[in-house]
Amino acid sequence: MRGGANGRLLEALLTQEGVSFRHVDVAGETRFCQTLVEAGNPETTELVEEMPPITPGEWQEMVALFQSLGLSNSVVTISGKLPAGAPVDAYARITEMVVGSQVILDAPGDPLLLALEYKPFMVKINDVELFQTVGGDDLSTACRELIERGAQSVLVTRGSRSAFFANEAQSFKIFPPRIEAVNPVGSGDAVTAGLAVNLSRGIEISEAIRAGIACGAANALNLISGHLNPSEVERLLGMVRVECF
Repeated sequence: MRGGANGRLLEALLTQEGVSFRHVDVAGETRFCQTLVEAGNPETTELVEEMPPITPGEWQEMVALFQSLGLSNSVVTISGKLPAGAPVDAYARITEMVVGSQVILDAPGDPLLLALEYKPFMVKINDVELFQTVGGDDLSTACRELIERGAQSVLVTRGSRSAFFANEAQSFKIFPPRIEAVNPVGSGDAVTAGLAVNLSRGIEISEAIRAGIACGAANALNLISGHLNPSEVERLLGMVRVECF
């Protein structure tokens, strides 16, 4: 969604980077989020701005745009917090539209739980959001609950600690490479992107996850989020370890 001067700036930056996009114009100003990074300090500070609520008509325009993309039999990523004004079942509706595709759903709370009815290929979530959504404190139990409610598989990321994957047939841990992070903001999205790209290439699930974890680590090595060096991803991929149990 593009709104106001900030939206036009975002569009210009995407064009400059050669990133193709489709958008819906909205009345509210596109939000800016800022990350403060101090040299020599591994901690970052995020200043997160909220966008004004969208209208029902703007949401319907977004739905129509999504339907026009023809995403059946594709890898589809759905991620992030819903904008204010969107219906709580928005992700459920979107997942329903692409039944038959490999949907990777990266969102917590009720928007996630309502979408499970349509059996997304994977729920990708961090451990904090997972426990906030289903309660408890055991990864395996929490993942099993999501699978019982409809998820085909679950990938839980935990920052620099091992990630956890489970489906009906198997479960395993994925150990990320040890790095000196510069700015970890955006690494979760980088994991999702790397996973989606590799699944779209027909890569087997454990190898696709390894590639996603390598992308997340590569993102953390850069000051600017979302800028990955392919050779760095390849180097880090060799350091990602999978342990089945």
